[in-house]
Amino acid sequence: MCSTNQSNNQDFDFLLIGFPDLQDTQKWLSVPFFIVFLVSLFGNITIVLIIASEQSLREPMYYLISMLLAVDFIAGVALLPLLLAILWFGSLTIHYNACFVQMFVTSFTGVMESNVLVLMAYDRYIAVCNPLKYSDIVTKAFVVKGIFLSTLRSLCAVLPAQIFASMLPFFGNVTINNAYCEYFAVVNATCNNTSISNLFSYLVIFLIGVPDAALIALSYCMILDAVLKLKSMEARKKAFSTCSSHALVIIILYLSATLSTLASLFENKFAAYVHVMLSVLYVVTPPVLNPIIYGIKSKHIRQALLKYIQKIFDM
Repeated sequence: MCSTNQSNNQDFDFLLIGFPDLQDTQKWLSVPFFIVFLVSLFGNITIVLIIASEQSLREPMYYLISMLLAVDFIAGVALLPLLLAILWFGSLTIHYNACFVQMFVTSFTGVMESNVLVLMAYDRYIAVCNPLKYSDIVTKAFVVKGIFLSTLRSLCAVLPAQIFASMLPFFGNVTINNAYCEYFAVVNATCNNTSISNLFSYLVIFLIGVPDAALIALSYCMILDAVLKLKSMEARKKAFSTCSSHALVIIILYLSATLSTLASLFENKFAAYVHVMLSVLYVVTPPVLNPIIYGIKSKHIRQALLKYIQKIFDM
């Protein structure tokens, strides 16, 4: 039941309860999520710093990897510290403004991640299918323009939903059945009919996620076709190894996003903690996997990393 005391200003708190129905055991989840936090924090920072400091990595592909990992780092920092606090200490209050900042950051980074992955898929497509023109097409100017348009597209996708949510009236002490300020969890905590706001959000997900996934899939299908035509078995193995690992990360990202969205649409058919877990995994999975797949598995980044580690041991 909703209280009749409407909070007309922004001077009140939300109560995040973590994983519903798992409050007595959710503290044990802090162990894997703490490991996730450490990997996300140090993995993304390390790879970005290596790319920034290594002269041999000043190429468009590595700029895109840096952008992707920077987005992952922001997403991890926005979610994981608060999540760990909830797992360690139980339910946690968060101020209205802080909640909406977290909601914006997690939503924005999710869309931005999808945009950057499209750029990276196009980069790999040109590198494999049209290598002679790669340096003419994928330039630093192309990367800058791509990142700018991706940022603008992400803002246009996220800001309207953020504005809709901020206009909703909240009554009394608001309890959010989630471990962070996820958009659907926040808007569903109001007493108003949120169908229009939710419909808009699902429409944005459909208009952003589906085209991006289709473009990425098309790029990798064309890459696969080009790889199969290679005469050298060694070249095939190298291309398959790189593309398969990239494709795995992309599949996991869009699969987790799809499952999280379906859990929101059919929340009555799932246990409450299932939806929370899926929404959390959607945010934290890329910050853990991307430094490994796009960073350590890259030969040149791995060599640069080993060089710096060697320097540390030689000191």
